[in-house]
Amino acid sequence: MAKISASLPDELKARLDAYIKDHPGTGVSEVVQTALEQFLSGGAPVQPSAPPPVTPPAPPSPPSISNLDQVARDYVLNLAIHVDNMRKAMASAGLWAPPPLVPPPWWQYREAGEIWAPTLKMERKTGGKKKNPPE
Repeated sequence: MAKISASLPDELKARLDAYIKDHPGTGVSEVVQTALEQFLSGGAPVQPSAPPPVTPPAPPSPPSISNLDQVARDYVLNLAIHVDNMRKAMASAGLWAPPPLVPPPWWQYREAGEIWAPTLKMERKTGGKKKNPPE
C-alpha cells in the first residue's frame, strides 16, 4: 500500500478531526481513501453509517490476593480494631481521644450499615474460662 502526504487548510483539518472524534474506530486513512474514491469515480458522496455503539469496558476483576497480602490486611484490620477500642476507652474516661481512623482503600463493607472499624467478635469456647477471639 502506498503512502502519500497531503496539505490541508486548517479549517478542513479541523473538520476531519471532528469527524474522526465523532466516529470512533474510523481512522484518517480510511476517511481520506473513501473521499478520494468518491471524488475520482465522480459519484455522489455516500453518507456514512451511524457510528457503532460504544460499549463500556467490563469492570476489572478483583485482583487476586496473595497469602502474604492477606496476612498484612488481617494485621492492619486487627490493629485498627484495637486502636479504635483504645480510642473509645480514652473518650469514655474523659481523656482526649484521636479522631476515628479512616478505612484503608482496600476495605469493602460486607453488609449495609456496617461501620469502620469493625468490632472484634468474642466467642466462648466450650469448656473454656475466658473469651477468645475467633480463629
